[in-house]
Amino acid sequence: MGQLNKQSDDRGASDSQAAEALLRAMTQDLEHLRQNLLSQLAQDVERLQREKSQLIEDIEQLKTQRQQQLIQQQTDGVSSAGFSPNVAAKAHNENIEQLIASLDSTLRATFRSLQQDLRSYQSSLSQQLGEMHSLEKQGEAILETLVNRLRQEVPSKSSATKNSSLSSPPSHPNLSIPRRDIPGYLEEHHHYNSSNVAYPSEQSIPAVQSIPTAESLTNVPQSQASSKPKRGLLGGLVVGFVLVLFSFVLQAFQNIVISVIFNKSSIFGLFEFGGFLTPSAGNALLILWLRMLVVVPLMAILAMVRYPSVWREIGQLARSKDWLLWFNVLASGFFLFLSQALLYLALGPIAPGVALTIFFIYPIFTLLLAWVLYGRRPTLISNLVIFSVLVGFVLITLPGTRTTELSSLGISAAAGAGVAFAFHLILTRIPAKKINPVPLMWINYVLLLTFAGLCLAGPFPQSWWRFDVAPTMWPSLIISSLVLGGITFLINLLSNMGLRRIDPRRALILEATVPALTALLALGIVQSTMQGSQIFGMVIVTLGVVALNFEQRRRHAQAAQSASRSQK
Repeated sequence: MGQLNKQSDDRGASDSQAAEALLRAMTQDLEHLRQNLLSQLAQDVERLQREKSQLIEDIEQLKTQRQQQLIQQQTDGVSSAGFSPNVAAKAHNENIEQLIASLDSTLRATFRSLQQDLRSYQSSLSQQLGEMHSLEKQGEAILETLVNRLRQEVPSKSSATKNSSLSSPPSHPNLSIPRRDIPGYLEEHHHYNSSNVAYPSEQSIPAVQSIPTAESLTNVPQSQASSKPKRGLLGGLVVGFVLVLFSFVLQAFQNIVISVIFNKSSIFGLFEFGGFLTPSAGNALLILWLRMLVVVPLMAILAMVRYPSVWREIGQLARSKDWLLWFNVLASGFFLFLSQALLYLALGPIAPGVALTIFFIYPIFTLLLAWVLYGRRPTLISNLVIFSVLVGFVLITLPGTRTTELSSLGISAAAGAGVAFAFHLILTRIPAKKINPVPLMWINYVLLLTFAGLCLAGPFPQSWWRFDVAPTMWPSLIISSLVLGGITFLINLLSNMGLRRIDPRRALILEATVPALTALLALGIVQSTMQGSQIFGMVIVTLGVVALNFEQRRRHAQAAQSASRSQK
């Protein structure tokens, strides 16, 4: 009981610290805005005072000149022969009138400019005050939500002592959890989704769960107090693993569907099906584009359900002038598009299990890129894993295993897909820190659709780049695209549900089984066989990726312990 009370207090303290940090950030923003406004107004007042002083000096000079001219007229006007005093006075008056008219026009222009500046500053001030008011309202709403959650999750000490064994873990409030920097963040929280989009794990997405109240807990029989939480925790882990594993099975099945689109295959040994397109870059782009036409609207609906603020954050990103963020979003989306296009191209000429095994060497390239870009040297274990994965890659791609002329192209495309995917993960560093994973995932899908459409419509060579579809194959191709889009939707849904229940780092261990699952399903569905050296290479690559994931978990645990000791 005491341990559960301590956990509840710790969760309340962490939520309070998050709220205090948010309030401090909002207070700093408001103070910075106030200082900017005061600085601008002080500069304007100083400029107006300077202009006023200049105008006063000009008026004094005009008065002095007028008095001097009057004195000179009085002394010289009488002695001047043949010159009329009236004419001199008239000329002097005209000069004075011109000077006054010039001064008046100057003053009018100056005051008009000042009036426009004041209106502009008034509009800017009103807009900024409105933003301050909006921030204040958001802060109040966040605090109100936090207080309500704390009231629901943290009962009084007496009821907590009585019912602590019945309490269940509360869900996070609807606040964005700060994301860590790469490469550690990418190695710990990125989850490959062979839908085929990668995005940060759902650990950073607020989960929507029901929270039991104190009234409902008091009605549970005492005999069930000790066994029910354990069964619930164990059941949640089992359900989470089953959902994640099933999402990986669907990923493997999706790869087989793409392979069938390119190759006529014997389905379960009963009938021939597939071969709608010939393997080429243009046809691979066409499949990707058609699939994205289905995926983008479906994932927009799922994104709104999972994260209601998705459109607001996307609008803020569209209006922002953070060009570095924009560059990283577009660049990471481009490399994701390149990775998927190359993987689709590889699934045509080579077996699905071989293509996915070669693609799954991307963690090795991610480690090497992190070493080059961020100076994070791999450990001895990581070096051994890299060597073993490279050995598996060589076994898979031995010349004796190539059966067709296009297999070299397929192997190169699969390896290129892995390299491009590693660049995508590296470039996701800045967007993953500033954008919630849900809108970032949807933006990636939109970029896939956009880049694929631009490549299909661009002025590229007709012979190999352009897509080529027989008129009779369009219905089958459209149905296949609908199937691929539906599978993608199910993969994301199951992955989201599963990763809410288990640690995403544990899911990475299951993720390494995707090549093996793909090979097994391909053997059972389309009778796609692999040679002995290829199977051995696939096993080595799978074990290497699993060992790498365990190594990353160990390093993460050591870093967490070091941070805990430093805080103490």
